[in-house]
Amino acid sequence: MIFLRMIKIISLCCLLINSLSVSAQMMSAQSVLEDAAEAMGGLDRIRNIDSFLMTGFSQTLGQDGGSAPSSHPKAPKKWAAQNDVERYFDLNDQRALQTHRQGFLFPFALAFGHAWAPSSQIQEGVNALNHPLTALRAALEGSTQLGSVSIEDDNIIVHFTLADGTSLWLGINQLNKIPAWVRWMGPHANLGEVTYTTWFTGYVPFDGVRLPSGFTTDIDWRENVVTVFHVDSYKMDVDLPEFVFSGGGFGGGGNPDVVVTEVADGVWDLRVGSNGGAVVEFEDHLLMFEVYGNEANSLARIDRANTLVPGKEVTQVVLSHHHFDHSGGIRAAVSRGLTIITKRENEGILREMVSRPAPNFPDALARNPHPLHFMPVDEHLVLEDSSRRVDVYEVVGHMHMTDAVFAYIPAERILMQGDMFDIGWDWHWWGGNYMDSIEHFDLNPVTDIPVHGRVTTLEEVISNIDIQIAAAREFCARDEAVGIFMAGCPVKYTRD
Repeated sequence: MIFLRMIKIISLCCLLINSLSVSAQMMSAQSVLEDAAEAMGGLDRIRNIDSFLMTGFSQTLGQDGGSAPSSHPKAPKKWAAQNDVERYFDLNDQRALQTHRQGFLFPFALAFGHAWAPSSQIQEGVNALNHPLTALRAALEGSTQLGSVSIEDDNIIVHFTLADGTSLWLGINQLNKIPAWVRWMGPHANLGEVTYTTWFTGYVPFDGVRLPSGFTTDIDWRENVVTVFHVDSYKMDVDLPEFVFSGGGFGGGGNPDVVVTEVADGVWDLRVGSNGGAVVEFEDHLLMFEVYGNEANSLARIDRANTLVPGKEVTQVVLSHHHFDHSGGIRAAVSRGLTIITKRENEGILREMVSRPAPNFPDALARNPHPLHFMPVDEHLVLEDSSRRVDVYEVVGHMHMTDAVFAYIPAERILMQGDMFDIGWDWHWWGGNYMDSIEHFDLNPVTDIPVHGRVTTLEEVISNIDIQIAAAREFCARDEAVGIFMAGCPVKYTRD
């Protein structure tokens, strides 16, 4: 009897699944979208809105979760907050302008990270469609190609393709017909390709239209939530300001200009702008320190390095740490078959990075697949042949990057590092790590080749760290005097 009941239950489940599939196939994408428009306030009302303003406050995850101190999936993440947010939407041109004041909720070495200065972002195309009103309007455009209708959980899914070929999926709740989420894909320097889903919650009526009061965007890597937005007001059909962009980001595009500086015999500094690192000659190959920023910059440095010594090419890369700005060229390096040398704890995240496909936005690794060749560092690794020795050590006591390494050439007394020191920093929150690491391994460097900044002497490094620590302490004291207690304050310095 129990067996027969189980058979009946399974049969009913199969019938239900089949009926949902059949009902989804029978639905018209146009009718589903029009039902959603009616549920939000009426098809005509939705179509006649030219613009609107959404205000509130938000938080964004640093580097999509790739800036945590450790590469462990459960490591605490770093967040930035955006206050006084105004997001203007131009529905006719499918674009948005967001203005806000941003501050990092963790110690950052550059003053802009804690300045709460006003900045703006122009968002066009798919980047302006993570709102149910803009997504629905885009799906209903005459130039949009409507695709399949399916069921996912309790939502009806409509696939649609914009005139520029961008695909999106709009999830619409089966019960109340209100949009539940919108999904799209985009390229990612570290992860190849990422699927984004923005969830819409807490719908309330505004000027005859039901709009969400909350937004949460997640990605298909480690189930990370990358943005949350809390709405505190809407205004319909507002006058739009001039769309002006301010701000920047890591890396660059185009054809990067690589500046080569010979530091010693068989040791060069290769830099794109202010970021780069060393290239070291061995008997039959070259070793590069760091593949910073992105594919274009990293391949430019690799290609330029391969011209330095006839018959010798880069075969190994030392990665200082996993942070997504520093590992932005890892997929490019793996596409060339290079061996990645870094802290053993970073192997997992690197395998996550290089194993992800990128069929819709093919990068160098998607075009030229290679497996990851990984060489782990525990406390100390020696790279040596008859012509050269390079020691790779773990970084000591650096809370910004706990799974980190630096390299040292004993013959020339050259130290190579990323984020242990940067001459361009305003503040140094972890100043003790540099000399602590040197003394822990009884090293005697005279020259520093950093990832950020420029080649310096050890005397310059020590002098600037002292200045940066003093500046960080002054910043903390100034904030404390007015009742602000910033993350990282008071400065923890191991060498007092």
